Amino acid sequence: MKKQTIFKTIFGVLFTFTLAFSNQPVVNAEESTSQALKITDMVGREVVLEEGPATEIISLMPADAEILFEIGAGDTLVGRGTYVDYPEEDVQDIPVVATGEDLNVEELVALDPQLVIMTTMALSEDQLKSIEEAGIPVFVTDAKTIDQVYEAIELLGQIVGHEKEADELIEDMSQTFEEYTQKAKEEELDASVYYEITPLEYGLWTAGNETFMDEMGQMLGLENVFADQKGFVEVSEEKVIELNPSIILTTAEHYDTEAPTPEEEIMGRKGWQDIDAVKNDQVFAVDNSAFTRPGPRLMEAIKTLYEYVYDR
Repeated sequence: MKKQTIFKTIFGVLFTFTLAFSNQPVVNAEESTSQALKITDMVGREVVLEEGPATEIISLMPADAEILFEIGAGDTLVGRGTYVDYPEEDVQDIPVVATGEDLNVEELVALDPQLVIMTTMALSEDQLKSIEEAGIPVFVTDAKTIDQVYEAIELLGQIVGHEKEADELIEDMSQTFEEYTQKAKEEELDASVYYEITPLEYGLWTAGNETFMDEMGQMLGLENVFADQKGFVEVSEEKVIELNPSIILTTAEHYDTEAPTPEEEIMGRKGWQDIDAVKNDQVFAVDNSAFTRPGPRLMEAIKTLYEYVYDR
């Protein structure tokens, strides 16, 4: 796998490695006596939009952009971060701005946005300060759990004046999760799962408790073998082998047709042959972006997970 691809996978997934922001989510927005919109972001910072709901936005991270498109506000995007790639047909003509260490404030300023939306790992505090000093407000999202995904949707709906559409999306997601939760309750299953987010050669990262991955598994009656860990954490091969999951889900991507698939790579690992998931051919590669982005496509993710677990 190419280095750039690996970086894309890790960067898109490990959004929970936050910088030094205080995490005090608030979902209340208010309009002042003028037309300015004051709204508190997911790390407790008050953001003021002097002209009311934003119509020109740069989204540095994929999930936020996907939410905007899903609530009918994709046309507000005047710029997108390096890894914003969905919906492909809609984003391809939106200018790309470098993300992370390569971020160039002048590049953002040139697009003249009313607002930059980022997550807590998209850029450093120094970069954030530089953007704000250039006169561009910055709104920070920080969704790790499904409830926080709903919170992000609600806030972004307020930012663009699409509150109704945001509420409808939250309801659709809630109903989808409830549907598959009830379907799973009708099945008899005693299974454990290990979520592998990054390939072995770059260190094994997994989802512990207080993550949307873990929550979707719980909905389907799956026991997360790393449920005692919080957030997205690095684990050892030895621990995975010891915990002996009956199902393994990998979000690794496969680009080199001459190389083993992610499933083949896992099943061929030395010392993993006695893991139940490997012995019983229960190792599945899932869509990276659908499973790792805190946005609308988590509905696709739980459907896929259900099919792998119950329909095979």
